[in-house]
This record gives sequence, C-alpha cells and structure tokens, in this order.
Amino acid sequence: MNWKALLAIGTALIVIVSWTAIRDRAALPATDKATEKLVIRQIGHQLLLQAGDSSSRILPVEDRANREYLIRFTAPFTFLTDTLVATVRRVVAANRLRSSYLVEVIRCAPSAEVIYGFRIYKNSSRNIVPCGGRRQERSCYNIRIRFTETEAAGMYPFSMGLLAGSLVAILVSLLFRSLYLRKRRTTDKADNMPALGASTGITMDSPVQQNTQPDLPSSAIKQEIPRSSGIAIGNLVFLPESQQLVAGSTIILLTAKEAKLLHVFANAQQELIDRDQLMKEVWEDEGVIVGRSLDMFVSKLRKKLQADPRISILNVHGKGYKLVIGQMAC
Repeated sequence: MNWKALLAIGTALIVIVSWTAIRDRAALPATDKATEKLVIRQIGHQLLLQAGDSSSRILPVEDRANREYLIRFTAPFTFLTDTLVATVRRVVAANRLRSSYLVEVIRCAPSAEVIYGFRIYKNSSRNIVPCGGRRQERSCYNIRIRFTETEAAGMYPFSMGLLAGSLVAILVSLLFRSLYLRKRRTTDKADNMPALGASTGITMDSPVQQNTQPDLPSSAIKQEIPRSSGIAIGNLVFLPESQQLVAGSTIILLTAKEAKLLHVFANAQQELIDRDQLMKEVWEDEGVIVGRSLDMFVSKLRKKLQADPRISILNVHGKGYKLVIGQMAC
C-alpha cells in the first residue's frame, strides 16, 4: 500500500470519528428529553407529598438551555433541607438520570433569591450539601435543576482517543515517507556525483560554502502573550478592569457600579464591611448617596454570583454586609 492510499484512509477515518464525536455530543432526542421532564415533575410531586400537600398542582416543567429544568408550583409549601436532598437523589437514581447535578430553591418573584441549594457529583466525595436539618418557612418556591454531565460522557473520551490515534498513525506514515524520499535523494545524488564533478571541475575534496547566517533568536518568533490578572472569588474570577466575572467558560458582564461594589467585597472576603464604607467607596464621586441604592446593587450582585452556590453576601443587620465563601445562607 503506497503512502497516498494510507493518507486517504487516515483522512477518511478522521472524518468518521469526528462526525461520531459531534453526533454523540448533540442534544438528546425529543423522547428522552420528554422522559427527563416527567422525572423532574415526579420530584416536585414527591416534595409536595412530603410537605403534606396532595392536592396542589405542579405547573408544566420549564425546559431551559444547557440541561436545566425549572419546577413551579401553584401553592406555597415548606420543606426540610434533608428531605429535599434525599428526595431528589432517590428519584434521580431510580430513573438513572445523569449523576452530576446542581439543585437550587428559588423564592418566587419579585425577589427571586436562591434560599437553598446543593450540588451532587458522580464522585460522591465532592458533594456539597450544606445546612442539614433545617426547615424552611412556608412560602412560594421554584426549584431549578441543572445537570452537569452529558449523555456522551462515556463515549466522548473513546472518540477523542480514536481520533488522536488516527492522527498519530497518519503522522507516522508521513514521517516514514519523508525519510524514505530523503534517503532515496541522497542515494541518487551520490550515484551522480562523479559525473557532476567531471563536468564542473568540482571534486569531493573541494570546500563547500556554508550558510553562515545565524538563526533568529527565539524571542523574534515567539512572544509571550500577556494575561489579565483577576481576583479569585470561590470558583469565579473577577476582572475589575474589564468589569467581568468569569465562571468557567461563561463570562458575566457587570455594570460600573456592580464592578466597584464587587471590588470592595473581593478585597475583604469573609470580613464585615460597614454600610457607610461601601456607599462612600462606590457613590462618593456622585455627591448624593442613597442607602436604598446599596441594597439594590447588592441584590443584583447576589444573582450574578449564583454561578458558584458556595458564595453568598450576608446582610448583618444594622452593620453592613459580608462576602462569605464556603457556606450558604440558611
């Protein structure tokens, strides 16, 4: 088999494997998503039964992007945090849904605040389940469930391994082909050297002019790419200059006031900050300071920091606010 045929086969193999990987990572069929929604609805049903409510309706499950679902109820209810965790884990496991997911309990509009949440991983040693044994007050709640593990999780590494193997095989074949052609050219040149010397007067002992041009320094062809410095807040990175909050591959944009306020919190994490200090540092240039504005912007920051459920901004009554990492307001 010549090198051209080998290259054609390798290229075809790469195309097939790439298509398979893309297909495996695509969205689930509509029937599977419908089944997921039924299971999510079953979670809501079980929670109402645990709360002693067997008559209230559960609204249609809202299917959002990125494998996220929202359970809505027509009546207020109360729940025990341990019961919520156990119910969700039992229903998910019984129906063999994806084993890594994030659950958040959200108070209904207008506040829309996350009052409780927990995260379950395939590796159970990484689970985050705070505030055990606490009963939440009776209120209107929505429950948001986001799965963080795709159906193609098992197939994707295999596809990528096969793709990498195909690339290596093609590169090896091209390398052998290159060495073979170089050896053949060297042999042909040696065979023709006497005739070349006789016609030109150049012998094997004649000096050959070497290329003395020095190599370019590596700095001339490779430059270090500067990286923006940020402030770590839990699993998030805050970029003050660009007014951005980075959560993995997601970039959350902040307004100028939100960025100023978050900058103050980020530089004093886990510390109580006086209300007057916050208003002075954020609104001093405007000449007019309104206390209600601080509360409003803190509420906006809370929503944008929900990308990491371990982060919360606590209100210490009569004193100020504290940015807390590693625990959740209960």
